[in-house]
Amino acid sequence: MSRVRILGIGSPSGDDQAGWLTVDALSALGVHPDRELAIEKLDRPGAHLVSLLENVDWVILVDAMQSGGPPGRTQRFDRNAWPDYRHGLSSHGLGVLDALSLAREFGMLPPRLDLYGIEIGSASPCGQPGHEIGAAAQQLARHIATELTAMARHA
Repeated sequence: MSRVRILGIGSPSGDDQAGWLTVDALSALGVHPDRELAIEKLDRPGAHLVSLLENVDWVILVDAMQSGGPPGRTQRFDRNAWPDYRHGLSSHGLGVLDALSLAREFGMLPPRLDLYGIEIGSASPCGQPGHEIGAAAQQLARHIATELTAMARHA
């Protein structure tokens, strides 16, 4: 069982690569999977996301969101805040919030779940992500790396 699982959710559609870019930025910072840490890039996981929440102590999930804010703005939703977020953190078939709600109903949520949304502009098919999205992914990766380091010190 991994203690921590980081899931970067996205698609190859422009700014929707936000979760993937964050995972790539973590790798560039030297954060790599090991016995205690699993890191995955997921392409619109739908209901499969539920199974990835099992047997782990802490899940960090990063996805694109569209709530009308400026592209590149990052928001964190802890397990108490995400059920009330209704702007939709995903345009994927069964969205992230739907999968998390399903997992909650089945009692499959991990003890800690941090959901990060990076506000996006365009999710044009096969387009390149905007500069603001790349910068936000870099900044979020640094934040996550700092949290992982703090957790390791207190373990």
